Amino acid sequence: MEDSDLNMNIHPLEVYKAWISRTETETGEPSKLPYDVTPEQALKHKEVTDEIENTIKKLVKIIKSFQEKIIGTVDQMPYGIRYMAMCLRKNLKEKFPESSEEEILKAVGNLLYYRYMNPVITAPDSFEVIDLAAGSNMNNVQRRNLGSIAKILQHAASFKIFDSDARYLASLNSFIKTAYIKFMEFFDAASTITDIDEHFNMDEFSDVTMLNKPMIFISPSEISNTHQLLLDHQKQVTDTDEDPMNEVLASLGPVPEDEQMLGDKSTEFGLVLTNKWELNMSDESNIQAMFSKTKYLIVDLLKIQRGETFAAILHTPANTQQQELYKAIHSRRLAAENEKTSEEEKNSKMALFDPNDTSIEKLKEHILKNLHILEQHKLVTPTEDYQEILTSIAKDICNQRKYRQRRKQDLKKIGETVERMNKKEEILR
Repeated sequence: MEDSDLNMNIHPLEVYKAWISRTETETGEPSKLPYDVTPEQALKHKEVTDEIENTIKKLVKIIKSFQEKIIGTVDQMPYGIRYMAMCLRKNLKEKFPESSEEEILKAVGNLLYYRYMNPVITAPDSFEVIDLAAGSNMNNVQRRNLGSIAKILQHAASFKIFDSDARYLASLNSFIKTAYIKFMEFFDAASTITDIDEHFNMDEFSDVTMLNKPMIFISPSEISNTHQLLLDHQKQVTDTDEDPMNEVLASLGPVPEDEQMLGDKSTEFGLVLTNKWELNMSDESNIQAMFSKTKYLIVDLLKIQRGETFAAILHTPANTQQQELYKAIHSRRLAAENEKTSEEEKNSKMALFDPNDTSIEKLKEHILKNLHILEQHKLVTPTEDYQEILTSIAKDICNQRKYRQRRKQDLKKIGETVERMNKKEEILR
């Protein structure tokens, strides 16, 4: 970009005409060669072919630099772009299982290079990746040079070699083959990333424990496009008819027309992400805490008593042996709670145990009372044998290993944070 005289033109006709013009300027006489010729006729002149070959050598050197920069930025690519590439790769494998890994990566490369990088290379001023003086613009030669670079890179990304129709570019084919291998490795690395939950260190409990709600910056145009995408793919986005997204889309209706949009469609504004169905309750009656604690009570009950259905267990009297077994479990759990909880937590309505609640009947009453409250908030359904909370318990059991690993990661991060804080404290002393 800094060399405004650099000319990467390799088209035979244009090189031929530039050669004639240069010869006429140097000799001061009009050329005897015809001005209007075909590309084949232009390539018959050694001066033209030599200049094209020299330009190609310069072009290859510059393109290598471009490719090295592109490949070296894989870790700096936006996570959203890489996530789309990962999803595309996964879906293509599922839809076309007979396709080779190379063919899949070519399609991924079309997204990453052609859609994401190529526009920036051909028009860097439009994406503000170069600094131009006020009132200045890129000239035609600079744009044509970048177009030539982008074209060769596109051939390398898709492994499209030059055939007999462009034999004057055949010397680029060896470079394209080498660059193609590098691009395949790049596309593989760019589309191999961790899942969203792990990348952002989020899980199903993050929203409950988050002190400050996240904020996004979005434009009306992006909101409109997202709305339309959700409507177009509603069946794929929603799992069941009861999915909350169906209710959201139904309340929003169709995408508004342009004249209905408020303000400039390109102007971004901040939106705080909040849960539409978030329950606003006091600490003592926190429904999410009740849901979790009810699961603990149900697990204690299922350890002791069996039945065909959960509802049958709740309404079947326990025998003496089961009562004694529950008393032992209750005593151990209560002792553990007394060791780790404060007096305020012991007296809380949301405490796991009532100190005098030592019978299975009392336990069942406690469970039924909680289930009734959860039913009012549409978290469980009695007619379906409270399957929602039972499924949640089953998921917790299946995910125990994942929770332990996450707990270890969290403890490691906390330890590293404490270590950094201690070092900073020593420096500040």
